[in-house]
Amino acid sequence: MRNVIRAIFLAVLVSGPSAYAADSTKELAWSSVNLEGARLQLVSPKDKDRSLELYFGKNGNLVTTSCIKDTCTGPLLVWKIENNRLKTGFAPTEGDALIKVTGNRLTLREASGKIVVYDIKGRH
Repeated sequence: MRNVIRAIFLAVLVSGPSAYAADSTKELAWSSVNLEGARLQLVSPKDKDRSLELYFGKNGNLVTTSCIKDTCTGPLLVWKIENNRLKTGFAPTEGDALIKVTGNRLTLREASGKIVVYDIKGRH
């Protein structure tokens, strides 16, 4: 089951071309963004029938809601910032670099080099 959930999550993240350009050589400190309590929604890359939301709870809990058409899954994972990388339960030995913060939008570079963009949709 864990591999199926990870496959769905990765499929959502890797689908489609990167629509937003960013200087992927630059990295910002994760300390400049308070993730605890934040709810992020994937903006790019994203297919029209898919959505992904991440909720960064207290004590390192990460709630995800990944939907493909009308089917959604919402596993509970873990998250942490380590060596200036956002690490989640999907790939605990890898991590995403923060490369741009603009208003309520975060641009990240995954360990593979792929650029992903999230909107900050709120805080709890």
